Amino acid sequence: AGPKPREITVEHTMSYSGQALKFRIVDSVQDFTEADWESLVCVFTQGAAWQFKNWTWKTPEEVFHNCLGFYPKYHDERPKESVNAWAVTPLNIERSKRHMDRATVVGLWNTLEQYIARNKPDLLA
Repeated sequence: AGPKPREITVEHTMSYSGQALKFRIVDSVQDFTEADWESLVCVFTQGAAWQFKNWTWKTPEEVFHNCLGFYPKYHDERPKESVNAWAVTPLNIERSKRHMDRATVVGLWNTLEQYIARNKPDLLA
């Protein structure tokens, strides 16, 4: 299988405008530039504050004030205590009804598109 890539690019067509956007998905912000921080749209969290060590924003609350947060979890799991104070959107994944995954993914993109249109419209220019 080889080593995990440091980043991948995903192209998504915005449902309301038909505009195609490219999203860089990275595993680490270690080499981020100021432009990278400004274009950061979304963060997936496991609910661990250490995940944000050495970030531009010092606390998880600051991170999720500056970008959209998703917290993937099984639908029947209680969220980790830490995420209750963070402005994150739970991504509820069904354990045994995997045919529901598509609805979860569509919901993720809809939320992301609305966030970009409202909070980062310059990325659509």
